[in-house]
Amino acid sequence: MDSVEAELAELRLTMKQANERIENLDKRISESRDLSGKAKCAEREDLDSGDLIDRAEKFLQWGRLKSGTLDTGNGLFTDSCWNMCLDIYLCGLKDQQVTVSAIAHSSGIPMTTAMRYINVMVEQGLLQKSSNPADHRMVFVAVSQECQAKIEKLLFSAPI
Repeated sequence: MDSVEAELAELRLTMKQANERIENLDKRISESRDLSGKAKCAEREDLDSGDLIDRAEKFLQWGRLKSGTLDTGNGLFTDSCWNMCLDIYLCGLKDQQVTVSAIAHSSGIPMTTAMRYINVMVEQGLLQKSSNPADHRMVFVAVSQECQAKIEKLLFSAPI
C-alpha cells in the first residue's frame, strides 16, 4: 500500500510540474503574439504609397507568372477578380483613371466574363463605376474605400 501511495504522490507531482510548464508555455505564446502584433503595426506605419505600389505590383506579377506557368488554357490557376481589383487599386494609387474596358482587356479573360465580374464586385461594394464626363460611353472604375482598406490590410500583412 505504501508503494501505491508513493507512486500516486510522484504522479501528482509530475502532473503539477507539467501543468506549470503548460501555463508557462501558454504565457510565452501569448506574449509572443502580442509582440508580433505590435511589430506588424510598426511595420504598417513604415509603409508609404510607394511600398504599397511595390507590394501590389509583386502580387500581380506573381499571379500572372503563376497562371502563365501552370495554366493549360482552362483558367484553373488564374485569380481574375483579385488581379482586376488589385490592378484597379494600383491605378488609383498612381492617380490614373481606368476604364471598365481597359481593366477587362488587361485581365486576359473574355470581355463578357470580366464585365460580369466587375458588375458583381460593384454590387458587393468593392468597386465603384462612374461615367466619363467627356464621353458618356466610357465608364471609369475604382476600388471603394472599404475595398482599398481591405487590400491595404492584405498588403501590410503579406509575407513579401
